Amino acid sequence: MPLNVLFIGNSHTYLHYMPQMLGELAHAANSGFKLNIDQITGEGAGLQWHWNNEPSREKIRSKRWDYVVLQDRSGGPLEELESFRTHARRLDEEIKRQGAKTVLFMTWANKSRPRTQKILADVYGQIATELGAVLAPVGLVWEKALALDVELNLHHIDDRHANPSGAYLAACVFYTILFNTSPEGLPATLQIEGKFRLDLAEDRAGFLQKTAYETVLNAEQMTSDE
Repeated sequence: MPLNVLFIGNSHTYLHYMPQMLGELAHAANSGFKLNIDQITGEGAGLQWHWNNEPSREKIRSKRWDYVVLQDRSGGPLEELESFRTHARRLDEEIKRQGAKTVLFMTWANKSRPRTQKILADVYGQIATELGAVLAPVGLVWEKALALDVELNLHHIDDRHANPSGAYLAACVFYTILFNTSPEGLPATLQIEGKFRLDLAEDRAGFLQKTAYETVLNAEQMTSDE
């Protein structure tokens, strides 16, 4: 059966083909699910920008989505908290009108400001609970992976965005959430649009897959215990 997923965000979503990586992982799993992915993104676009952008709202209305993923600017919850909350609520209302489920894409901390991860986690967790939305704790998974392997690099050269490994780790988080199963054993090499976008050693890919799965499960358990 097809699963229709829409990503709404910016370069933290689209850089290094993260949604397409997710699609390739789903295809490789051969689980019987067909994953249809679309996205609407803008350079530096946050939730306020998407709310005010008619094509973004039209995209939500354009199809019977199962999930719509919302990703704000990485600094949005840190710099404009009330705007983040307000526009998450407004977009969630629009998503619910279409019978879809909202997924909140918790981003990762800037490499130079790792302590902001706790703020991001708290803010995304609070609004997810308020809205009854699914939380994709990508930032917490990054934090866990970096703590377990101090030699690991997930950041792009600008220290803000993801490099291919970071994008792959995010894709593993979404795979875990959407299919409620571990991505362990899925490909470490991905070809997208005719080019190899990822080529990891099997043990490195396995580490990222395992960390994604276990951290998501722990985050879900903590939420259910609250």
